[in-house]
Amino acid sequence: MTDFPDMAHHFTWGEVFNQSDRLADERDWDGLVRLYDALDAACADPARLPSPEDDRELRQCRGRVARVAVVELPVSRVADAARILEREFEDGPAHSGALWEVLAQVRTWQEVGPHLRHPLLRHLVAHARILRGEDLTPYLSSPAGGPPSLEPGAYGGAPLSLAPWEAEFWDAETHAGSAGRSGGAAAVPGLSAVGREGRFRLPPATGGSTPAPTAPEPLVPGAPSYCFVEISGPVPCEPEQALARFLQGRPASERPSYATPVAFAAAYPDLVLALGGSSAYGTVASPALGRMALWRMLREFGGLDALAPAADVSAFVAGLTCLTWELADDEIWFVHLAVGDGRQGVSWIIDGQDID
Repeated sequence: MTDFPDMAHHFTWGEVFNQSDRLADERDWDGLVRLYDALDAACADPARLPSPEDDRELRQCRGRVARVAVVELPVSRVADAARILEREFEDGPAHSGALWEVLAQVRTWQEVGPHLRHPLLRHLVAHARILRGEDLTPYLSSPAGGPPSLEPGAYGGAPLSLAPWEAEFWDAETHAGSAGRSGGAAAVPGLSAVGREGRFRLPPATGGSTPAPTAPEPLVPGAPSYCFVEISGPVPCEPEQALARFLQGRPASERPSYATPVAFAAAYPDLVLALGGSSAYGTVASPALGRMALWRMLREFGGLDALAPAADVSAFVAGLTCLTWELADDEIWFVHLAVGDGRQGVSWIIDGQDID
């Protein structure tokens, strides 16, 4: 049995790092869980944290052990993994490192779902599994006394399986695996690789309202928010005119002259990653959060409430026309998209950029 003394004063980051790895290598699951619990107890004791720096270092140590536990604990100990994940999430969902994505990468919903009680966290793990190809529609309801069911109308109204247009360009291995810290390469490569086929010269901007993108509201209070994307309200014009008006705000020397048509489905991976927090440097991304935010955005665009059938959203998507463009200062991370709905006669601008 491994005992752990006063974690706030007797263990450094390096020692905790090595200890957690050793316990995992030795498959000492009891010891690994006790190490996490000892760190958690120290975090909860203000007397052991004389400064904010001590608090931050101790929580980083606890987060390291949590990540090892979530990845390494076997199926027989998945309840411990779920408990540790929920503790990290409840202590600060915006700073928990998208640990739900890690759990979803190593465990199916059938394995982990019954052990997750936190409503938002359950749905984050569920949508992370859906983006990895799992169909969770059988879990719309649960037996009496079982875990809470999944609600497709919750947190943006995303359905419990990928719609065909979602799956068309989404690569479960490549894109879902983008969760974690950016390596500095282009984190949103799809639109930047569209090329120039079909591109056309933008018309002059005419009078009328100019799109004014702003950061969207958080998905729900307390949910992590890593969004670097801004989204405009509806503008009554075609997408090419909305784009021309939007670009008027840039200096003439930096204003692109061309736009390229792109299917909304082709932009889907970029938008999921961007809305989930992908950026140029150092942020933690959650494609699950991005999918939930994207479905909420589409429902708002289409005037559909969270309980409207997903088929209605898919029908709305089928009628969209989209344009993308390039800027001279695009460098590491960017997504530029004008979205038009001819049925309503309105367009929106979705724009995000993070450069060195």
